[in-house]
Amino acid sequence: MSTKHIQKLIPTAIEAASILKEKDGTISSEFNGYISSFGASVISAGLLPSIIFYSQKGDSTERQKIITAIETVLKKHDYPNINLLKKVEELFKSEDKQSEINRLTDKISDATVAIKLAIRTFPKSKKD
Repeated sequence: MSTKHIQKLIPTAIEAASILKEKDGTISSEFNGYISSFGASVISAGLLPSIIFYSQKGDSTERQKIITAIETVLKKHDYPNINLLKKVEELFKSEDKQSEINRLTDKISDATVAIKLAIRTFPKSKKD
């Protein structure tokens, strides 16, 4: 994780965090929890299971917005046409792609940190 790289991502992360805004311009603290949990999930469960879990429609369709926000950052800086779920599945099907998986994991981690910081620039929902 490079501090300089994350600083470069913050303007795009603010744009990506706006995906999480409610109609009144606030962001629910729920998303702060989702973005923190996503990072922890990548570390503990791995990249593929985390991406699959956050991409699925489940009890909360809101958590899918985290993947959309991460893709927004990645599209602007590293992967112009990325569909995160497809890219990760493709990489894990190839045995010789570990270095690319590690690179993508690092980029996702940086994007996640930048989004977490960007979320803090928005007012919190009153319902939180």
